[in-house]
Amino acid sequence: MRKRVKTWLKFGLSLAAAVGILAWLLSRQNWAELSRTIVDVDWRWIAALGALTVLYWWIRVTRWRWMTALEQTPVSPGTAWVSMLAGLGVGLYTPLRGGEIIRPMFVPRGARVRLAGWVLIERMFDLSAVLTLVLIGVVYAVFAGGVKLFGDKVLPAWILLLCPLLLAGALAGPLLIHFRPGGLWRMLGKALPGKVKELANVRLSRRQFGIFFLSSLLAEAVSVLTVFFCLRAFDSGREIGLLTACALSPLVMLHNIIPATPGGFGVRETFATLIFCKLFGFNKATVLAAYLTNPLVVLVLPGAIGIIAAWVTGVTRHLALEPAE
Repeated sequence: MRKRVKTWLKFGLSLAAAVGILAWLLSRQNWAELSRTIVDVDWRWIAALGALTVLYWWIRVTRWRWMTALEQTPVSPGTAWVSMLAGLGVGLYTPLRGGEIIRPMFVPRGARVRLAGWVLIERMFDLSAVLTLVLIGVVYAVFAGGVKLFGDKVLPAWILLLCPLLLAGALAGPLLIHFRPGGLWRMLGKALPGKVKELANVRLSRRQFGIFFLSSLLAEAVSVLTVFFCLRAFDSGREIGLLTACALSPLVMLHNIIPATPGGFGVRETFATLIFCKLFGFNKATVLAAYLTNPLVVLVLPGAIGIIAAWVTGVTRHLALEPAE
């Protein structure tokens, strides 16, 4: 009982932090300009955003079905979609979207713990893909001069010194999983309690390594495009171009490293206004409208659909009636 109270207290505090941060951001916004920006939205780009959202989740659901097949527990397309989107829905009200770990609860018992390990590995490859996109964006910003800092001033070349760190960060997690250094894995086995120790036994082949990395890179690239579509929907002056959006959006995506609020709300918008507006001088109303719309379409709506589908199909009742392992 005490543990449950602590958990709900933690979720409540993180939710309060999200509401507080968003309220602070909106209080500093010119409401007349923001209202004008929202009213002038180009709905064609929002429609295209919806189509791109379906593609994004199709990539992730396809990989999820492949992951279940690795454990000889393949699931139907319908179950894969429901489990992925329901996990997303639960993840949106837990810090760092940790609720996505419930996905394995939608597959037969016996492989759930190991599938939870695959989900954690998936998240590590997603972070690796984001860092790879950040690296590409930094190189583009410096050499192409396409991203201006404080008006007409280009990014200084010394920023390229960050590239080795970004590359190391992008490769660290996947390579550790692939090569599994003995000492580190023994420490991991001692640190993880009970059956969770099975997570340390996952080993990737070269083919699996490639599939994880390439699918993560493709999914995150599509995610960046969804941000550009949102920016274009509210950017009537075409101020933010495709390459600029693709260079800066991955920087905003690093907000996932900070597990402060459910679904990253508040933290994401703060990162966006800091990077796009404070550092590079883009219109705050455009950026804020885009970054409030994007998670609603790409995350909240699919997550709500997933939770409703899980309830309508009786998945949760079925799980409750299953015998213990």
